[in-house]
Amino acid sequence: MQKFIEQNRKYCQRHRPDLKRMKETTIDDLKEQVEKLPESEREKIIKIWSLFSTSTPSCRHLILEGILAQCCLPQLSFISNRLQGIIRIDFIAALPKELAIHVLSYLDAISLCRAAQVCKLWRRLADDEVVWHKLCEQHIDKKCPKCGWGIPSLLEQKRAKNKDSISNEIDPYLAYVTTTCSSTTLDIHYPSIDQSQPSSPSPTLPSTPNTPNYDSQDESQRVRLSDDRLSALFSDSSSFTCENSIRRPWKEVYAERQRVEFNWRKGRYNVKTLKGHVDGIMCLQFDDRKNRLITGSYDSTVRVWNLETGEIIRVLTGHTRCVRGLQFDHAKLITCSMDHTLRVWNYHTGKCITKLEGHTGGVLTLHFVDYIVASGSTDTTIKIWNFSSHRCFTLIGHREWVNKVVIFQKTQLLSCSDDHTIRIWDLTLQSCTRIFDGHNAPVQCIQPTYLHMNPITTLTTIDDDQPCNRNSKNDDNLTPVIISSSLDNVIKVWSLQTGDCLRTLFGHEEGVWSLAVDKLRLVSGAQDGVIKIWDKDSGNCMHTLIGHCGAVTCVALSDTKVITVGDDAEIRIWDFTGQ
Repeated sequence: MQKFIEQNRKYCQRHRPDLKRMKETTIDDLKEQVEKLPESEREKIIKIWSLFSTSTPSCRHLILEGILAQCCLPQLSFISNRLQGIIRIDFIAALPKELAIHVLSYLDAISLCRAAQVCKLWRRLADDEVVWHKLCEQHIDKKCPKCGWGIPSLLEQKRAKNKDSISNEIDPYLAYVTTTCSSTTLDIHYPSIDQSQPSSPSPTLPSTPNTPNYDSQDESQRVRLSDDRLSALFSDSSSFTCENSIRRPWKEVYAERQRVEFNWRKGRYNVKTLKGHVDGIMCLQFDDRKNRLITGSYDSTVRVWNLETGEIIRVLTGHTRCVRGLQFDHAKLITCSMDHTLRVWNYHTGKCITKLEGHTGGVLTLHFVDYIVASGSTDTTIKIWNFSSHRCFTLIGHREWVNKVVIFQKTQLLSCSDDHTIRIWDLTLQSCTRIFDGHNAPVQCIQPTYLHMNPITTLTTIDDDQPCNRNSKNDDNLTPVIISSSLDNVIKVWSLQTGDCLRTLFGHEEGVWSLAVDKLRLVSGAQDGVIKIWDKDSGNCMHTLIGHCGAVTCVALSDTKVITVGDDAEIRIWDFTGQ
């Protein structure tokens, strides 16, 4: 190898024998043409060639300058045409493989696919795993700072597929996220009632107070739930292994997710409608991993659906009035109702484990993480139920119905109310720390999230050829915000740090009842039955979905679908996978 390198050092870039070049006239071809000339002219030409080949570089420049000075325009045109093809150099072939891959890693997906069509060498380098892994890192589940687009992670779908599949082929992005993020798990094992392991937080929900150290000293009301039954409901056992698995190519991983994102951008979806409730539906949650959808309705029932087949698996009865809110994880379901109670269910068996009483009005909303449950009521209060210490305390401040509560960042609670305000509560101090006042009607829903404060507002198309800047830090400008919707027909974005209203989204013609948000998109549902999909960072409305015959009361969002429910007692699944 060293000898081969030393030999090639004697040649210039054009004459290196190890590089294949496009077909061009060689000195041997010219000699054949010279042989056809008279001997006198033949000797002159050979003498000129010999003199030029033995000259130093500086002398060669002078010889060429003299020849060019004596050329007429037709001869200069001939030289120009010949040079256009000769001076083209395959720089990818000339560079070492590592440098060639580094250069190609600055291209976007469209340019990489075009580069792969140049020749076999370019295709081998353009399809290299390193190149496509960098592209996946730049775009999956985040927005590229150069082109302004991201593609969905599809983690939940891949976990479900990997869990049920008998094949040993595994998605490398799933393995990458699982091995680098300890809180993300794949395989969920449903515990028995006798287990007593601590719960791990759900990766798709906001964070919660550190429950082992969290307690209330001001109120002595206790949750009537025995330790053994509680520990089973709040436990989790998860495992994942990548050993002896065949990894799919990163290019295939990117292409699969890009197809889904293409459908989101172009508004291509399939709609499936589920019917079963006999009255309006007020709340829902679904899990792509387990193909489960759970809904609560004015008919006082909670229904568990198979998300793939659309069949009703189980109907939970026990509430005596409308079910207004619900949330479930791998083991338990908690619901709240206008009958003033919350109920904890084992939704796998349909058994009600316990009933929580304390509110003096209907319970409109709930949110739990780990051992902490927060609930808001028509009695204008918020109750925090601690299943670890068996205590409960009340937060008082709102003057009207509390429509939504969210536990956020371990020690904070966010709430919104019919009194037109949003409040932030410190759960350690049990007091309100900030009030957001800006809506002109009851605030129906809030969602905490993060925004890029300097987003690219001009939405590029999938055919955009601009290369992505790999050196840009995509998370530098992430700012925590609250997104709120109200019956004043608008959606507002608030800074959690300053309390300022950063943006107001207009588009709905009637009150906005529900919101759902992920890292790329925002979905809203309104009184007039219209659902809108927004670009989260820029605030641009991407699509409008129409289908419900009444108010859209709740929306939910995942990487591949939007699920909506409304007063028409229908569940609509808007699937963007394109299958």
